[in-house]
Amino acid sequence: MEKNKTKWFDLRFLVGILFTIYGVILIVYGAVANPQSKIKQVGNLDLWWGIVTLVFGLTFWLISRRPQTAKKKLDADYGESI
Repeated sequence: MEKNKTKWFDLRFLVGILFTIYGVILIVYGAVANPQSKIKQVGNLDLWWGIVTLVFGLTFWLISRRPQTAKKKLDADYGESI
């Protein structure tokens, strides 16, 4: 129970969740709404920035999970004394 509480205090986890939600919202909005960009070569900016934001959020979320697996590996290698 203690490990689940400390996960919420990791800033990378919270930022990852936040940007992932924003990315999904932008992707849905970009797919549904009419693009308002005056530059036609760019395409739908909301859709592209939604994809970028989603990748950024998922990257942060995956990085936040990485130290936990690394700590488990260290515990298995050196014992629970660390």
